Amino acid sequence: MTNNYKIYIMMEINYSNVESQRFNMNILRGNCENINVRELQNTIIQNKADIVILRLASKNSDQIQNLEKLGYEFFQADTLVYYISDFDKYVPKDIVNTDLEFVIANNDDKPVLKDLVSKIFEDYTNHYFSNKYLKKDKILEGYAEWVINFIEDTTKKVFLVKKNGNAIGFATCSLIDGVSEGVLYGILSDYAGGGIYSDIIRFTQNFYKNLGVKKMKVSTQVQNFAVQKVWSREGFFMYEAYNTIHINPLLNYSVISEKRFSLKINKEMIEDYGKISSDYNHIHFDDDAAKNCGFNERIGHGLIAEGEISRILGVEFPGNGTVFINNTNIFLAPLYASKNYTFSITVPFEIVEKEIYLCVIKVLDENGNVIMISYNNVIKK
Repeated sequence: MTNNYKIYIMMEINYSNVESQRFNMNILRGNCENINVRELQNTIIQNKADIVILRLASKNSDQIQNLEKLGYEFFQADTLVYYISDFDKYVPKDIVNTDLEFVIANNDDKPVLKDLVSKIFEDYTNHYFSNKYLKKDKILEGYAEWVINFIEDTTKKVFLVKKNGNAIGFATCSLIDGVSEGVLYGILSDYAGGGIYSDIIRFTQNFYKNLGVKKMKVSTQVQNFAVQKVWSREGFFMYEAYNTIHINPLLNYSVISEKRFSLKINKEMIEDYGKISSDYNHIHFDDDAAKNCGFNERIGHGLIAEGEISRILGVEFPGNGTVFINNTNIFLAPLYASKNYTFSITVPFEIVEKEIYLCVIKVLDENGNVIMISYNNVIKK
């Protein structure tokens, strides 16, 4: 999938090619000051999003509750804090460990950098680790890929930090719109302490100040207190924070091949369900009543679709012996009588040894529009 869909109403949501390829999922990423639920829902559906990583200004944390209107699982994965240093007001200090060597990395240094990243970030956790649908081994690979890609970008630099000829750490920095950013710093645990991390910060500050840059920013998860203490001593101050929200629509990824089934809703089916349930709501039986409520004609009971979902899960896949643990349904449009519908089933998560499955079923109309999404946690006895 290579689409790139954007919203410009207080939000910007982009298809993330890098993360999508890394995790083999459709991943969207966005920053926003405010949440526009309708636009966000449209973007999720159009992109068949599996995961949306949303950064929301922490000052607007009250808007997180608006995500409940989407109907998908979501959670706050971390809080990202930004610090900035103004070189017109602060003069960076000289490094203390004068035996350190700072070298701009090139393509020949990629193996060394990959090795450093694997050792330095082996036990490091970030917002990705909070999402059970993201494979943990791919997260560490992502750090290495992130650092390596900085080498080939003219707006970015990777500094290898050496001591006695040995690579002991690195710093990745960028320069965009006149503001430098210390994006990622790392140092081997054997060399922690002794002010080496502070010296890496000081070196990058002085490097960009000498280029005439006026400001430098850095960021980290709010719980990383140690680095924030160093930044505060080195002339940085906190100036903004963002909540990282993960939304899990899981509309594309599947550990099995997609299975499709067809169902035609007819008036007899609606009448039979009315008799069984005693639900004689006029919108199901009277076209005029339905039109007065804004529908084109009488609509089918939502539980007719749920009944077909139960049949699919109990007979087709996973099959006989399947029982529900729980389920959640999102109704996006009505089911009309005398229309054909397609039920698409995917399984983004399974525990094979226990035969537990998360089955996502999308109900599509004759034009391929998604009118219902059903999330079903089931176990096969």
